[in-house]
Amino acid sequence: MKNILALLLLASTYGLSGCVEKFEDAKYRCKINGKDFIPGNELIQFDYTENTGNDRIRIRGTALATSQLSNNPYGELEIQFSFNDTALAPIQLAYDAVFYGNNEWDKTFRSSADDPGTVTITSLDKTAKRVTANFELTLYADDGSTLVVTDGFFDKNW
Repeated sequence: MKNILALLLLASTYGLSGCVEKFEDAKYRCKINGKDFIPGNELIQFDYTENTGNDRIRIRGTALATSQLSNNPYGELEIQFSFNDTALAPIQLAYDAVFYGNNEWDKTFRSSADDPGTVTITSLDKTAKRVTANFELTLYADDGSTLVVTDGFFDKNW
């Protein structure tokens, strides 16, 4: 009976979390301290503000606690930055990223001007209203602990 209850609990938890997207297929993803962070597509907020010579992107994604079944981090990662759309180059993320963590990182981490990460826009099509970018950075908590974000990627329409 215990085994049946355990299987039902596992099946209902999996059902509530929906299908888990593969890392390489996710439209917003990164690794946090080497572990996959993949927000659910319905849990991604994206804003693109066009302002001649100073466009702005804000992307926020939430990975739900059901991610802990696969031992991946869950919480919310937000990145926002301005850029000159006529000269796409790596953009420094001074104080432009924040992670509100859960599981073993139950605190807030922020990017720093002392160690800025970068976002590199690899494709920007204003006619099709689509942007693709890569990012990496280190985030810092007030207590000195860090999160290293690598293999960051987003591909969004607005």
